[in-house]
Amino acid sequence: MNPQKETYCFKNMIAEVGGRNSHQKGKTTYIYLSGDAYKYSYMTRSFFIDYKKMWGNNEIIYTFERGIFGLKVRKDFKFVYNKNCPDNYLNF
Repeated sequence: MNPQKETYCFKNMIAEVGGRNSHQKGKTTYIYLSGDAYKYSYMTRSFFIDYKKMWGNNEIIYTFERGIFGLKVRKDFKFVYNKNCPDNYLNF
């Protein structure tokens, strides 16, 4: 297969967790990509990993391949720090 790499700045947000009367906050492993890339692709931007793997990083490098029926499939990803990525999601 012909793997293709795509790189995006990302920001993950703080999410409310707990019950209705809870005031706890927690980090999610759901990210927002620069340029609203994959805006409607929840699984491309969700990660079932420990939040600490994202800590201190602001860029993601995806590796995609074409799967069955030619659909794009996320095969791998890597979180890195890039000093050129904006610190504020509103600057994307």
